[in-house]
Amino acid sequence: MLGVAFLATVAYVLTVLPGRSAPPVPTAAAPLPSPSPSLHGDGLSDSHDGYLMRAVTLPAKRGRAVPVAFRIHGPDGTPQTGYETLQTKPLHLYLVRDDLSGYQHLHPELRGDTWTTTVDITDGGAYRFYAEFVPQGGDVAGHTTTLGLHFIIPGDTKLAPLPAPAPSSVTAGKYVVNRLDGTAHLRVGRSSLLRFEVPGASLEPYLGALAHMSAFEVRTQALTHLHPAAEELTFHVQFANRGEYRLFMDFQVAGKPQRAAFTVFVT
Repeated sequence: MLGVAFLATVAYVLTVLPGRSAPPVPTAAAPLPSPSPSLHGDGLSDSHDGYLMRAVTLPAKRGRAVPVAFRIHGPDGTPQTGYETLQTKPLHLYLVRDDLSGYQHLHPELRGDTWTTTVDITDGGAYRFYAEFVPQGGDVAGHTTTLGLHFIIPGDTKLAPLPAPAPSSVTAGKYVVNRLDGTAHLRVGRSSLLRFEVPGASLEPYLGALAHMSAFEVRTQALTHLHPAAEELTFHVQFANRGEYRLFMDFQVAGKPQRAAFTVFVT
């Protein structure tokens, strides 16, 4: 019996190693357990609310335009092909390393039942994809469904130090991004507004708002969905846990996306 269990464990590990193609999934897979009542996922699990993210192809080495492919399976076990539009896209895909460097915000293409895109991997380390979406018929104004997949790039890795909390200003390319709320420490469980300005820049609409922001908890890398205000460079935030968070804000000037990153502390 031990030999059988060992072989089964080895077989399972081989199917999920980075860079390997996942085994084919039957079109009528066994249904997943019924969704449990919860507000949202944080991307730390490949399943949530009855939805499952399955890897088809994950990066296995460094390089430019590395192929990525995955499927989202619904509560009935079949690949999900219908999605609501969330900030002008059916699905947002984020990539971040475990030191919260190498952040990428991607918009994969749905080909049949499989999402495909490419990513740039410039260093080794442990990485995680976050797929954020609203299933067809879901409430776009409410909470999204967020699933995650992790992979490892082998070899020497140069870890990036986490920048200290910055309540004032950071640079984004040739632009300076100022925080106007002046809040040094946010309060756990309390709804707050983070307000920004980009002096001298004529901001253009980006993903249905003036900017898009994602927040990751430093300790766990859990993703928190943030909601932009309608006509201001302002975001509604509410964090469930104490600790440090890394915020990535994407905006657009003269047709070119720009990115600012802030560290905030929640007490």
